[in-house]
Amino acid sequence: MKNPYEILGLSEEASFDELQKRYEELKAEYGEGRFQPGEAGNEAARKLNELEQAWYDIQSKREAAEAKKESGGSDFAYVDKLIKEQKYDEAQTELDAMTVREGEWHYFQSIVYYKREWLTESKKQLEAAVECDPGNQKYKTALEKLNIVIGNAQTDPRTLGSDTIAGGDDPNLAAQQQGDFLSSCCLAYCLTSLCCDCTRCCM
Repeated sequence: MKNPYEILGLSEEASFDELQKRYEELKAEYGEGRFQPGEAGNEAARKLNELEQAWYDIQSKREAAEAKKESGGSDFAYVDKLIKEQKYDEAQTELDAMTVREGEWHYFQSIVYYKREWLTESKKQLEAAVECDPGNQKYKTALEKLNIVIGNAQTDPRTLGSDTIAGGDDPNLAAQQQGDFLSSCCLAYCLTSLCCDCTRCCM
């Protein structure tokens, strides 16, 4: 994959205004060129698609960098911000990019799984967090509350994995199980309480 800045012909040190100006120039050039006959038009269309992807990548990276800066520069603070904004895919991408995976990493991974209702995986990550840092009360409390959720009489933990939460082999059974899962007042309380403790905000 080409460096998106190279596609625009500028360096990563270029200002946003410089990048945007160059993007608009190339967009106009390729947009007009794609109507040429034969291979010339095809090449212009290919370059236009390449340009649009490069511009998207540049904007995404710069927005992520700015958001991380606003959150204090901490990777986990940025992940927490994404979770609160319900941007779970982006939060997962940030976690996947981290090479050091200690207690806090497992803790935030458990929250992402939890928000997707993958409770079995969430529990495994919380157990890993506790194992990494046995004295961390935050991890232990979250695990205790999650065990209450999973231990609810109306919920079969075996049905809550990532491979079955979307419906599994029997959509009707899955729908019934999810209906039972959400109908318990006690369970609803535990879900809310756990979310609040995990991110200090009811999301």
